[in-house]
Amino acid sequence: MGTRSKSLINCTEQKPEAVAVLTIREIFDKAGWKRWASLNDLLPILAEASPVEFLTAVEQALQQNECPFDELFAQEGKGLLGSNYLSGLWWALEALSWDEEYITRTCVILGELASHDPGGNWANRPINSLTSILLPWHPQTKANSDTRIAAFKAVLLEFPGIAWKLVINLLPEQHQTSSSTYKPQWRNPIPGDWKPKVTNKEYQDQVEKYADIAVYMAVTDPSRIKDLVENLDNLPESSFDRILRHISSKQVTSLPENERLPIWISLKQCARKHRRYADTQWALDAVSVSKIEAAAKKIAPESPEGRYRELFINRSNYLYESNSDIQEQNDKLNEKRQKAVQEIMDKDGINGIIAFTHTVESAEQVGWALGAIANDEIDTYLLPEFLTDKTEKIKRFISMYILNRYCIYRWEWVDGLNRSHWTMDHNCQFLMCLPFVIDTWHRVTKWLNEDENQYWKKVNVNPYDSDDDLVFAIDKLIEAGRPQKAIDCLCYRKYKKLPLDRDRTMKALFNAISSEESSAYIDSLNAIELIKELQNDPEADPNDLFKIEWAYLPLLDSHHDAEPKFLEKQLASNPGFFCELIQLVFKSSKEEKNDININEGSKNIAENTWRLLHNWKRPPGMNENGNFESKYFKSWLEIVKEKCRESGHYEVAMRKIGEVLVYCPADKEGLWIDKDIARMLNEKDADPMRRGFNTEVYNSRGFHAVDPKGKQEREIAGKWREKAYAVDNEGFARFAASLRELAGSFEREARMFKNIFIDEFGLVTGEEDTD
Repeated sequence: MGTRSKSLINCTEQKPEAVAVLTIREIFDKAGWKRWASLNDLLPILAEASPVEFLTAVEQALQQNECPFDELFAQEGKGLLGSNYLSGLWWALEALSWDEEYITRTCVILGELASHDPGGNWANRPINSLTSILLPWHPQTKANSDTRIAAFKAVLLEFPGIAWKLVINLLPEQHQTSSSTYKPQWRNPIPGDWKPKVTNKEYQDQVEKYADIAVYMAVTDPSRIKDLVENLDNLPESSFDRILRHISSKQVTSLPENERLPIWISLKQCARKHRRYADTQWALDAVSVSKIEAAAKKIAPESPEGRYRELFINRSNYLYESNSDIQEQNDKLNEKRQKAVQEIMDKDGINGIIAFTHTVESAEQVGWALGAIANDEIDTYLLPEFLTDKTEKIKRFISMYILNRYCIYRWEWVDGLNRSHWTMDHNCQFLMCLPFVIDTWHRVTKWLNEDENQYWKKVNVNPYDSDDDLVFAIDKLIEAGRPQKAIDCLCYRKYKKLPLDRDRTMKALFNAISSEESSAYIDSLNAIELIKELQNDPEADPNDLFKIEWAYLPLLDSHHDAEPKFLEKQLASNPGFFCELIQLVFKSSKEEKNDININEGSKNIAENTWRLLHNWKRPPGMNENGNFESKYFKSWLEIVKEKCRESGHYEVAMRKIGEVLVYCPADKEGLWIDKDIARMLNEKDADPMRRGFNTEVYNSRGFHAVDPKGKQEREIAGKWREKAYAVDNEGFARFAASLRELAGSFEREARMFKNIFIDEFGLVTGEEDTD
């Protein structure tokens, strides 16, 4: 009604639009986070129905004392299966931003939402939407460049912090990509093949304007200069020279050393990168690099702590001076680090090194460098005092110090330390810094005695360190309540092609089910690999395998290239088991009460049962070799019919059986399906099975692209009409009629797609157009 009011010829003028406005207003009046979340998928449609009213609703929500979007940000799930209740809002705002009338307002709203955004795993974020909308070389809006610049300035006026992140994103890069934003579907729809028309001059003008704004923002706030220096090679020449002149001015050279340091380090890294790759097309010319080096020299730190801080960053490859042998470059870098640590220690002693460690990005590299040049006196100073330091950087520093001392002097150094005054905690922390190998574990037993479990509860498990068979470690980890790490070790044994340790594998998998070990340590792929090994082991206990597959059923699907082989075999061979599962998850037709109390345990069982039945692909009668025995299926089916009629689950059981029959093999005489199965699907009382069969055919298609001409749907319909014809020729008229009905549903879908795309959007052009 909001976008097609002219079609409602019997309505008074503006009545449809007014209805849309009032509807949007009522829906979002004082709406809390739950309402916004529940409407997430519909927000783009609601936005197009009445853009002004929708934008007003979002603005009012942002002004509420308890902003609903703050809670929705907090609701964002983690990992691959995490949920998100804000993507619909981004899409709604993106759709409206295509219109020049709404772009400034939507950009300001996205800017405010970005100021609320705490960050997360999802790529859909308001700052990313803003970037895609305004990107100079690929804007996702019909607004012209002047309007886009004005929209950016509106964001800058109200949210300068967000505008700074945005302007950095809008500067050109050597390798830049952009995601398409959501296009309006109803109000001035954008064709799927739409592409922005940006001339070279228009692009250059935008880049220069954004670069000028970026330089202005950096000049007025020294904390931003570092970010801009990291994008020096993306700036036009005038902006490039201007920011370097500013860095060389007294305004920056007079800053305290700790404020100049990040800028100096970024300048040095930029110059080093372009010197190193001088022969590439994207590298700055020698004159420009010299300008960068000259600016860096003017703000260079005077203290060794400042000069050497850049050597201790996490990305060591940024410090390589050439593209020669990587090991050679790494050796040179380590030598520089050792000299730097030695100079600082000569100046301020070991306390100077500790203070320096707190200031650098990579405390590990300081510890590694000191470990290479240390002596017994430094060992005595650091050990054991710093072993139990709670500061994160000092923990990383001392760990790498010990590891390098071990790498150089081996077990002679470890065993030669005077540990007479060390506590159990000191010994445990020291041992955890050593490689995860059998020689370390022997010392764990010897040094810690009855407290050795403390080591196994905390140690960083890295099976790749060890040349041992890891059996000792696996037992200790299981005993210490870390079955997930034991699983990792067992999987590494598989990688090393060691024989399957069936008992330990079963034990680790069983213990992991109820383990309180943090989910951060769970590697589901390792568990799946071990389950596959057990499934292929002829000596695995069927009862144990049944329990394992049941417990890990959520992981055993096509996404992980795994399946519950034993459970599916039970389904296909044991009609009683199938009936039990049906009764667990579906209500009996004989039950009168609707109120059922479900506890968490019952819910989990029901979910697992549904998942197993939903993914079931092995028909009863299918043997291990893939051959189908129709006689076996018939006897299996008769038992199921009898039990399910008695329990009141006949209808749902037959539909579920019909679904799995889709995966029956072809008949030996050439028919596309086993004749006996076709005969049973043709029986008078087999209508539920036929409906289940059709449902599975439709659902098994999965996710797919929509062809505006419905070509795919017509091809599928043709295929099933041919199959219907084939079974009809065999005398299976009821089954054939059901398949023709299935084919008809695909044909109706094809017509529907074509009508939608032609009537509403006019997008059906060319033979292969898809959206």
